[in-house]
Amino acid sequence: MNRPARWVTYTSLGLVGLAVALCLVIVAYGAYLATFLALPKSDEHPPLRLYSAPFLLQPDLSLVHSRLPERLQRLGYRRVNVPVQTPGDYRLTEEALTIYLHSQPEAYVGATTVTLPLDQGRVVEVLSQLDGTPLFSVFLEPELLSGVRGESRQVREWVPFAQIPPRIVETVLTIEDHRFYSQFGIDPVAVGRAVWTNFTKGGVVQGGSTITQQLAKNLFYSPQRTMGRKFKEALAALVLEVKYTKQDILESYLNEIYLGQAGFVSIYGVHEAAHRYFGKTLQELTVEETAMIAGLIKGPNSYAPTKHPEQAKQRRDVVLRRLWETGLLTEEISKHAMNQPLRVHRSEDVLTDAPYFVDAVLRQVEEAGVVPLPEGLRIDSTLDSMIQQAATESLEKGLAKLEEAHSHLKSAMGPVQGAVVVLDPKTGSILALVGGRDYRLSQFNRAVQARRQPGSLFKPFVYLAALEAAREGQAGQLTAASLLVDEPVTFESATGPWSPQNYDKQFHGPVTVRSALDSCLSLCCPYLARLASPIPAGW
Repeated sequence: MNRPARWVTYTSLGLVGLAVALCLVIVAYGAYLATFLALPKSDEHPPLRLYSAPFLLQPDLSLVHSRLPERLQRLGYRRVNVPVQTPGDYRLTEEALTIYLHSQPEAYVGATTVTLPLDQGRVVEVLSQLDGTPLFSVFLEPELLSGVRGESRQVREWVPFAQIPPRIVETVLTIEDHRFYSQFGIDPVAVGRAVWTNFTKGGVVQGGSTITQQLAKNLFYSPQRTMGRKFKEALAALVLEVKYTKQDILESYLNEIYLGQAGFVSIYGVHEAAHRYFGKTLQELTVEETAMIAGLIKGPNSYAPTKHPEQAKQRRDVVLRRLWETGLLTEEISKHAMNQPLRVHRSEDVLTDAPYFVDAVLRQVEEAGVVPLPEGLRIDSTLDSMIQQAATESLEKGLAKLEEAHSHLKSAMGPVQGAVVVLDPKTGSILALVGGRDYRLSQFNRAVQARRQPGSLFKPFVYLAALEAAREGQAGQLTAASLLVDEPVTFESATGPWSPQNYDKQFHGPVTVRSALDSCLSLCCPYLARLASPIPAGW
């Protein structure tokens, strides 16, 4: 054998050996993947859930001031013009508000119907619709504020495949992977088309991933677009197709797929998307709503109906047109659905949770020694969602008005910041907490983390201490009508003489305790502080 022939033979043997070795590596890696790749069959790792306080339905409740209709809408209740028939219905007339309350398994309360007779927009009493007897301690269920799973905030609820309507499955398959049942985890046609398109466009503009590949990426790999990751993703898809049925893969996919944001909380799964965007169950979705959810898969944030309604409608119509082209919808139904406006159950503002409050609660739980946070933990809080929303809006409007009136407050350091804490005066419960203007720009919680001099906010506590000391006989006679003298005074302190002043730089002479507190006079406070707690000489 001459030298060239020998070289060709050796090269061929080397290439064959390399190919065999590569195949063995792939088989070994595939076997390795098969040992640990597993699809979740239910919510095996449920997120921690944080809820607002339940809302008490009681006599003398004002529908306007309590914003009760809006509370019902936030909780997914539907207004009907006929007698309520199913949980989640409510009917409002001038004479009465009738609510078919959702069940509350955590409180061991089943679904029930209550009637609230009205008199000029106020609740007269809370009655059972069955027998008309008065009911006490009837609550609207708490609202889910946030879910926490690992390091991310997310909400989801696992729905078995048998409970997912076929129309949703068909719509998702049509727009995402119409050869799902005929391919084996990898679609050569889609891959070839994607390669050619990306080559002609000079960049990555189209993908060829099947639903199984998408699921493998979402569950096991990072979203980085590299050849190594695509290879692992494809091999994992093959392994999943061997281990599981098509139905198992679809069930996991439809429950695990990311479908956008509800404020700072991530939405996963078609069930949660139906609830968050439309306030409906999967069975209640219309054709156009189903198409919109399916269209979100391509770009959950780009096509978010709460942020980009025009793009969302365009994407929805693309899905509807594809359903008509494949024969799943008639031309009449498709055109009717495309002519429907995009209706989202709740706006982005309503969807937004209370991020600063959530941070504060989680930090408090961790400081109590609950580390790591248990999966599936339920935390019930005292937050009132409507008051929280009002506090957030008021802070933004107030600070914007302040900046407009005092332009010098604006600086390169950023906008003027503030915080709001609303307490229930009867219990001390936190009803609302806002730690800044925009959580996306700054997560520093000014309501609980900032350190500042309390200033005049502390004066009522000084007055209270002095009045209590007088009542207990430790500070002579002192009532709200007692006279104090608002005059210049100087105290010696460790840093030298201190002469407090009123805000208006004036002295008002004799004033009552009530007037001094009402006018926030500073010169009376040191005297009351001495009454409440005798101060050593030289202070």
